[in-house]
Amino acid sequence: MNRVALLPLDDRPVNYDYPRYLSRAAGLEILLPPREWLGSPWRPSRHAELVDWLEQAASEADAAVVAIDTLAYGGLIPSRTSSESAETVLARLGVLRRLNAAHPGKPILASSVILRICRSNSSEEEKPYWLEYGSRMFHLSMLEHKAELGDATPAEMGERDTLRSEIPDEVYLDYRRGRARNHAVNRAMLDWAEEGVLDYLLLPQDDTADYGWNVAEARSLQALIRARRLGERAITYPGADEIGCLLLARCACRRAGFAPRVWPRYSGVSGPSVVTAYEDRPLHELIKAHLAPLGGVVADSPQEADLILYVNAPVETQGNGDSQWLIQRGVSTIRRQLPPEFHPWLESFTGSEGFRVTRREMQSPGRNPEEFVRALLAELNSGRPVAVADVAYVNAADLILGELLRLHPQVATLAAYGGWNTAGNTLGTVLAQAVIRVLALRAGPTREQRAAHVEFLFLRFLDDDLYQGRERSRCMVEDLPAAGVVPSLERLPDDKAAIVEASVDSHLGQAAAVLRDLFVSSRLVRDVHVSHIHLPWRRLFEVGFDVRVEVD
Repeated sequence: MNRVALLPLDDRPVNYDYPRYLSRAAGLEILLPPREWLGSPWRPSRHAELVDWLEQAASEADAAVVAIDTLAYGGLIPSRTSSESAETVLARLGVLRRLNAAHPGKPILASSVILRICRSNSSEEEKPYWLEYGSRMFHLSMLEHKAELGDATPAEMGERDTLRSEIPDEVYLDYRRGRARNHAVNRAMLDWAEEGVLDYLLLPQDDTADYGWNVAEARSLQALIRARRLGERAITYPGADEIGCLLLARCACRRAGFAPRVWPRYSGVSGPSVVTAYEDRPLHELIKAHLAPLGGVVADSPQEADLILYVNAPVETQGNGDSQWLIQRGVSTIRRQLPPEFHPWLESFTGSEGFRVTRREMQSPGRNPEEFVRALLAELNSGRPVAVADVAYVNAADLILGELLRLHPQVATLAAYGGWNTAGNTLGTVLAQAVIRVLALRAGPTREQRAAHVEFLFLRFLDDDLYQGRERSRCMVEDLPAAGVVPSLERLPDDKAAIVEASVDSHLGQAAAVLRDLFVSSRLVRDVHVSHIHLPWRRLFEVGFDVRVEVD
């Protein structure tokens, strides 16, 4: 298995670029469709061209990794906004049956996302009515599911009835129809896995919680997986944007006959039992779930492990990554610098429960980042493969940990690092990079593999730590108000996007230069070049850039 055709979830860097770096690090050749054929919230995908591409690429490849959402709807965002019927959607997926019939011994690894329920009033990635009813629909979802299970209190049942009366029937029924269609597609994909059309099926729960319509669907799908004895070939777990990387790593593991054994080492005693913000299970169980596509297990001891996974976990509750910089900078300082018309936004932002949780987590004595780094460095000096999964905060790395790590050039020897978006996103990409690195070290990495690994490691520090944790928050409270824009991570006004993007380019470029010096001082690379810093979806939430390193 040396060549893999990959149809991504959409055109964002996490889905398109990350697998490119990892495939090179794995010594795999990856086939990708032209980026402009993939969809975004503002551009439909070119479905006919993608189908033709997949049929051709799959015939040339040893395996195919396919995002069902792209084939069925045009991408992750269209899977939430489409009003098409299940019959129409399933008809588009017939290409997978054709591929299986034409190449019966060639594995198709697929993912099909369990539709999320956005918890805020925002229609940027949802249907228009979510702007008014989103938060209420999210809470209604939780309460209806809780009532169905018999877990709701009388007060909660009353709240459920009140919420239902506030939401128009046409909104409620339209959304439930869309959910029913997506669930029918996911059930059909399980049928195809059972028939052998799909070699492996990953059903990630996008932005999940303890209760909700999506949780009910996930549990019913998991029950089907167990009833049909498909546990080695299908799974549902919390995640989404990491799936392409994880399935690519599965290809590498299958090629090598490798089942990774991982020993998690937590930053605090409460770490294994914490349930993070967008997941439905304790962190230790989440690690087990993300090991499943790799055929991996939690090791019985660090001595028996192939990989030591250092997990920076919350003490009580996952804080908000974009609040850390404001807390470090000082709210009073930011208020003095902020134009008065934006003071109400700042008061609302800093008065939220999420902001208070973040402050508590940053000041908590329940974990010791200094000891965490000392232990990490000792492990690195022993020569064992070590990776860092930073899930203390959602949507950014831990700034305190990042500052400590960037004092030591040894971090350039990590098998993987990550601290982005949800805990599931972080764990999936960290484990994917780490097991690929372990395999390369065992076989003796080529020059190209060494370069690709360091490029991706550098990328993750620059993005997760320096951009998501710092630059994004700075830009939000400095550049956006200066441009007359209310601070937000949503799409920028068309007439302001270029100005904001130029500022991101300048500031992140400066951060990249400092990080470059750290990596060069490790003597693993001669130089690091970062180019094409941009905002791919014209918003601050994600950033894109290219990394190239020079190695001996």
